[in-house]
Amino acid sequence: MIVPRDGFDLHYRIYGAGKPVVILSGGPGFDCDYMEPVAKELAKDHQAILVELRGTGRSIPAETINVTLLLEDLEAIRQHLTLDHWTVLGHSAGAVLAMVYAGRHPEKITSLILANSGPIRRASAGAEMDNLFMRLPREERDALAKLPQEDFGQMLKILLPGYFYDRSNQSAVAPQLTPDKFHPETSALVGASIMGPEADHRPALANFSKPVLIIAGRQDPLDPAVQYEIHLALKNSTLTLIDRCGHFPWIEQPDKFYPAVRHFLSTDPASN
Repeated sequence: MIVPRDGFDLHYRIYGAGKPVVILSGGPGFDCDYMEPVAKELAKDHQAILVELRGTGRSIPAETINVTLLLEDLEAIRQHLTLDHWTVLGHSAGAVLAMVYAGRHPEKITSLILANSGPIRRASAGAEMDNLFMRLPREERDALAKLPQEDFGQMLKILLPGYFYDRSNQSAVAPQLTPDKFHPETSALVGASIMGPEADHRPALANFSKPVLIIAGRQDPLDPAVQYEIHLALKNSTLTLIDRCGHFPWIEQPDKFYPAVRHFLSTDPASN
């Protein structure tokens, strides 16, 4: 599906029928393909809307990307679908975007699902790379140190296993997280817009009272402290940490991730 925007077509995909859940992928700058299994699973009892965010997938504009334009894109899709409100599910950097959207448009949100969210403020973002390096064997750390910064493909290949509790699980997502599915310029622009040096989204969310599920792997390199800080900032939130699980809980622990999400959606009166 397409929504015409300023000089480009914004693409999104719809799976299933029922109460709407819009899904925002992370990176920032990754194509949304790696989130398709989540969309298809939720489509069993909801309408899942998977967005090819501006600057990714087929939604490649020529102009500068910033958070205001990203939020306007989401509003354009919601209006195009004639939805009064929807649940917003974001993963990683997509969860940070979801929180920014909630701060700007709280009346348009039924509930939030923040899966392995990035930090709610920049000051809490420092540990991720250190935690990743700690998980890599010495030979991989040495290989990473020798790589030129522009060799993102090889860098990603080395780092990706560190995002999993069980390194062998990376094979389930690696084909969807290849260099051709990542857009570095988009990543830099979106990252600067939602997580700049002074970024702190807590004040904008101080009065946000819609239900929120914060769900993450306990062994995510982002570390549970990031999720707990979000939980403290959002007054109507539930925090669920999944054991033996890293950054992609629907891959490593689907039998715990999906029931928790479904239970949350089924107990939210506004989404039924």
